[in-house]
Amino acid sequence: MKNLLLRPSASLMGWSLLMLVLLASCTPQATAPPRQVKVLGVGSLTSYPDLAEITVESSFTKPRMRDAVQEMKMVTEEVLALSRQFTSKPEDIRISSVSANKEYQYLQNQHKFMGYNTAQSITIKLTNLKQLESFMEGLLKTRINRIQHIRYSHTQADSLQREADVLALQEASKTADQLCRTSKVSKGKLLEMANYNSRGGSIIADAVMAQETSMRLEAKGIGTAGLRMTPDLIIFSSTCHATYQLD
Repeated sequence: MKNLLLRPSASLMGWSLLMLVLLASCTPQATAPPRQVKVLGVGSLTSYPDLAEITVESSFTKPRMRDAVQEMKMVTEEVLALSRQFTSKPEDIRISSVSANKEYQYLQNQHKFMGYNTAQSITIKLTNLKQLESFMEGLLKTRINRIQHIRYSHTQADSLQREADVLALQEASKTADQLCRTSKVSKGKLLEMANYNSRGGSIIADAVMAQETSMRLEAKGIGTAGLRMTPDLIIFSSTCHATYQLD
């Protein structure tokens, strides 16, 4: 009688063991993570700039708006006449819209109306830097109020930045080769790569470096002769993070 009662229990245990075996066979086995090597490469190029952008500003305050606008127009024409002698294309000269405002000064504990102020800026692109000093001397002879900035750049900046990116990748690959030889393993295919330029932006970011200056010209006592505007070298640099498979 006892043997008959135990048979269903034994059968149930058998089925349970069979299910456990089937589940174990269906469970995916944990795979070892792929072997990789991560390296860093740096590449850079230097070049002298071949163009400059100069932005100047004229601003005048007069009792009447019409007089302020007329004065500013006269100075703008002076700058344009000079700029046309040093540029080859109309688009090398950009003129901003005119701004006009009432001007006040705080005098004797009250705001006093001084007149109407008008202002305008002009940006000139020079593609012949040998003429830069002569152009700046001519600008200082005009009645502009301020040189906002002088920005040096290169017409082939995008191409030079791409060359720096390639140099960075080559340096990363050489580093990976050296590590693999030392570790006696084989370097496989490139799995991942990311480039960053010297500004910390992405590979597509603006690669143009700028050197800027700002001068107020209320007094022209600084003189116009012997003015030297020497640009620095532009550095195009890139950092490459690369991951290679180990075979």
